[in-house]
Amino acid sequence: MKNLMHCHSENLHSFPISLENGLYRRIFYACHNHNMWVPYEVAIHPHHVDIKITVLEGELFNPIYKIDCGGEGDLYQKFKWSSIIKNGTGGFEKLGYERLTEISRKSYTTGQSFTMQACEMHTVFINKGEICVWLIEESVPTCEYFPINYSPYNLTKWSPLGLYVEVSDDIKQQFIGKYLKQIS
Repeated sequence: MKNLMHCHSENLHSFPISLENGLYRRIFYACHNHNMWVPYEVAIHPHHVDIKITVLEGELFNPIYKIDCGGEGDLYQKFKWSSIIKNGTGGFEKLGYERLTEISRKSYTTGQSFTMQACEMHTVFINKGEICVWLIEESVPTCEYFPINYSPYNLTKWSPLGLYVEVSDDIKQQFIGKYLKQIS
């Protein structure tokens, strides 16, 4: 995995720490001028593996959603995601619409952790102007993954231009050096 500036969103950076048995540990770093305060800046999504998230600095909000089979939830556009990181090219293919219900909206602060199964759907957001840094530790999936995303926005118009910029380990060290000492 590569050190990526502007990973998924401007001023949200991703730095891998280790890889064991195909499972990563990485740190996300949201700079003070991030866009993660914008609703659905990162679409509602599941993960390909189970994850544990530990907040290293700041406050991270983690809304969790479920598909609403009863038709009471909010209507979202449904998209199949093709990962630029994994495939070199990618984007969103619209599949239609589906109703989702937000079932939880918790915030986590420095030192707090939580876990999610691969099939749980969430997004994250951060208060405007605040830095937030979190560690993601992947583990073996306990449920099946499908690369689905939900958003009120038309993601077929989304562009990766200016995103996923690979940087050196020196840049990584500048951003997360002090956090590496916390988790080692």
